[in-house]
Amino acid sequence: MRGLWGFVAGSLPGLLFCVWAAWVNPFFLDMPWVALALALAPGLLLAAIWRRPGPRGLLVLPLAIWALAAFRPVPAPVDVKLLVVGIDGASWDRIDALELPALEALQERGRRTTLMSMDPMFSPLLWTTMASGKPPSEHGVRGFRVRSDQARVPRLWDIAEAEGYSVGIYKWLVSWPPRPVRGFMVPAWLAATPETWPEDLTFVKELELANRQRRQQTPTRSLPAIGLSGIAHGLRLSTLVHAAWQLATGKNPRVERDLLRGRIDRDAFVWSLHTYQPDLATFTYYATDGLQHAFWGEEPADRAYRQADDVLGELVAHVSEQTVVVVLSDHGFQAFEGDDERLVPTTEALRALLSATDPEVQVHRLGVKLVVTGDVEEALKGLLDERGAPPYAVEPLQPGVFGLTLTRETLSVDALALARVGDEPMDRFARHREHTDRGDHHPEGIFLVRGAGQGPLPTMQLLDVAPTLQALMGIPPAVDLRGRIVAGSTERGPASRDALVHDLDWGAWDVEEPLVDEEALRRLGYIE
Repeated sequence: MRGLWGFVAGSLPGLLFCVWAAWVNPFFLDMPWVALALALAPGLLLAAIWRRPGPRGLLVLPLAIWALAAFRPVPAPVDVKLLVVGIDGASWDRIDALELPALEALQERGRRTTLMSMDPMFSPLLWTTMASGKPPSEHGVRGFRVRSDQARVPRLWDIAEAEGYSVGIYKWLVSWPPRPVRGFMVPAWLAATPETWPEDLTFVKELELANRQRRQQTPTRSLPAIGLSGIAHGLRLSTLVHAAWQLATGKNPRVERDLLRGRIDRDAFVWSLHTYQPDLATFTYYATDGLQHAFWGEEPADRAYRQADDVLGELVAHVSEQTVVVVLSDHGFQAFEGDDERLVPTTEALRALLSATDPEVQVHRLGVKLVVTGDVEEALKGLLDERGAPPYAVEPLQPGVFGLTLTRETLSVDALALARVGDEPMDRFARHREHTDRGDHHPEGIFLVRGAGQGPLPTMQLLDVAPTLQALMGIPPAVDLRGRIVAGSTERGPASRDALVHDLDWGAWDVEEPLVDEEALRRLGYIE
């Protein structure tokens, strides 16, 4: 048979790669015929060039090698006690308006309610409140620029480990830097550096930070090296094909980047779930929040919901029927208030102004409101505009946390240029609304549980989440958690578990400033 030697010689590298990838990562070959075509293509090309004949029996070799890859056993579902899936910014009204089969199936077998958020609706603060069962004045997380070792109280995974359970925490805010755990921990999008536990999973954060690192010439592994590490630890062929298509077309990069991250996160989490088999597993999906900011009510935001539902359905399929599954969000979403003439506050000029009073001050934007964290109450009261009136209405939200809204909602372009904040032009402190200001946070989030009976649940507050999750794990919540237990045993445990935070082993991560991924904050409009 002419060219058979060339066909076999050219096909072997690709086929052997498929065998390696399938055995280190049983989820890699999710597009087997595409993988086979890619593996055989060099063989067909070499056969056309090197037409040396060979016995037909040689075909057994590539067929046998392909069989080793294609028939890799699929791992059985993992017996997790509690799986918590966060869908950042998800709202029941958007979920109910779309066809989302995984969420519909869980609702048929479970219980749902509205989860009420709190001001200020900053995700790090909210996720920490849900994980700890303590308000920001006690857990200490009040802004974006914070490390996980600055949390002053233990969180769900800390308590689970103290009770003897293994944990797998995937992108729950605030988890950077990660600490060594019995299981795995991958920090969320605020992480400024790529550390994970174990280090095998750093490819996730390296891919997430790759564009920024190249621009800043930060030393990192090459993309091929990161990709090979990713394949060995969960990346699927379909994810690589999607990434290649995105790079080739360049179509709508903001949307495709966020959805690609959803694929990467799904791949890495599923592999980690089967590899480490934790008792408590959490997975947080963020594209719903990011794309609703810019595309509220449009198809890109709906695509994020559909992807979140697809991921949820797959995660549920990878855990046992006995696993308690909880789906929740830290807040909901709504349309951005006001028309195109509305003034929107900016952050950096005010932060620079207030830093003379408190160098650690933080200023972030949520829609038409600024949230200022720091010892700056008197400085805020002393700010005046050219009329001698306050440029901001100041509302205390938490101790040391203030909500600011502009006292003038609209100004013409010329009037904005003439107005002042203190001695500086007001157009440094405010701008007119842009077309990218589409969605804003809303206080009504979601809570759904499968495995805790059926029937309605009462409307929940964020402080109810931690005691409820602990009860669902079989851990009696401490008496000092003020939230209610809305599902699971109502038994209470010790007076407090706060002392656990002093015994946590943070290892020896060599991490330095910055404390946060500033580019991610800019992209989402929290700073500008």
